[in-house]
Amino acid sequence: MKYFLRKLNKFSSRLLFIILMGIVAWLTYQTPVTYDATRGNRNTLSEPTQQILLGLQQPLLFTAYVPEEPELHQQLRELVAKYQKFSNKVSLEIINPDLDPERAQRDGIQSQRQVVLRLGKQSEVLGSVAEQPIVNAIQRLQRSDNRLVIFLEGHKEAELFDNSSAGLSDLANELQSKGYKLQPHTLLSTGSIPKNTSFVVIAAPQQAYTPKETKILHDYIQQGGNLLWLTEPKTKAGLPALQKILAINIPKGRLLSIDNKPRLDINSPTLIPIMRYGEAEVMRQQQGQTLFSYATIVQRDLAEKPTWDFDAILTTSDKVWLETNTTHLSKGIKYDKDSGDIAGPVSLGIVLSKEGKGNDAKQQRIIVIGDSNFMRNGFVGYAGNLELSEHLFNWLSANEHLLVIPAKIAPDTKITLQDWQLYTIGIFFLFILPIGLMTIGIVRWIRRKRS
Repeated sequence: MKYFLRKLNKFSSRLLFIILMGIVAWLTYQTPVTYDATRGNRNTLSEPTQQILLGLQQPLLFTAYVPEEPELHQQLRELVAKYQKFSNKVSLEIINPDLDPERAQRDGIQSQRQVVLRLGKQSEVLGSVAEQPIVNAIQRLQRSDNRLVIFLEGHKEAELFDNSSAGLSDLANELQSKGYKLQPHTLLSTGSIPKNTSFVVIAAPQQAYTPKETKILHDYIQQGGNLLWLTEPKTKAGLPALQKILAINIPKGRLLSIDNKPRLDINSPTLIPIMRYGEAEVMRQQQGQTLFSYATIVQRDLAEKPTWDFDAILTTSDKVWLETNTTHLSKGIKYDKDSGDIAGPVSLGIVLSKEGKGNDAKQQRIIVIGDSNFMRNGFVGYAGNLELSEHLFNWLSANEHLLVIPAKIAPDTKITLQDWQLYTIGIFFLFILPIGLMTIGIVRWIRRKRS
């Protein structure tokens, strides 16, 4: 009896161990746990990408047109698995274009190894399956309402497709890759603003608008249109009527700073760094420092009756002031209260919003910024200027749910060495190592000679 009980106990223990191992294996299969050990988590999707996937409202389908290559199929499954980890709406379909050429032609496939990204009823053929192109494509598919962003021209504004440092071509290329449809527009020749316009951009005109053009802009604002107005010191836009209906004031003068060199390693009083963005919704995602040049103040006009909700953005430090005497900027120029200078901190941007009327009315949104250089080719690549520009465009087009995805850069692709380290490496490989190898060779040759 004791022998039988021992056998039963032994058998039960082994059976229980096998059952436990089976449960662990099943749980592991059902809830896989992964860990990215690379520096900078380069094999993990960025946080903004994760947020976009978590917010998907429609199925996202990757359709890969590839030949029957098991290794390639496995690579595609691993790629899409990164996206499926954050959304159950993501799926993968692998099709051999040789077996279904009609569907490949219908999807616009021109060669093997291409991938079609489909969001709901919208689709796009991808040129790359890296994270940035995929996320850009998702945002283009989400922004598929064909609305335009109009850039006014004809008054020496910053030109949309100008490749010089004063142009906006770098910003235009970036925005078009995100699905924006940008169009230069002359009010005097057309006499109107297209009805499908998402918002209008006035980019620092240097010549005054005519009364007819001003009337068109006035009517556009009164009818609920959105606007991005970039102004500058000494501008001659001739838009005081527009300032009046927006209830804003743009004082004469130029912002100067004595707080640049410690943080930016520059010594120019005309460059204004900004790190304080206020509580406005448009700025909630802004992280990087921004840099402005040839800027002025934009503020609420307290003499006008408030009909808008106002939020100040782009607030300077207390070491920035509005210099009213901009005729001669001497090297030792400083704040002078008696001459009418305005002490910082001041705001060089303001956000205006107003709720529309009716059940289907949308919120009217306007942004006025006392600088245009931060969007131009010469500055848009500095600090967080491009990030800021994209946030402004997303908010004005009511696409604030589409996040700005920063480029993911591996932190260990460069080796930074001090001078003494470079000298040590050079001396080792140029002198110590060759001399050591020669010494070993001579010693071995002498020993063989003696033997």
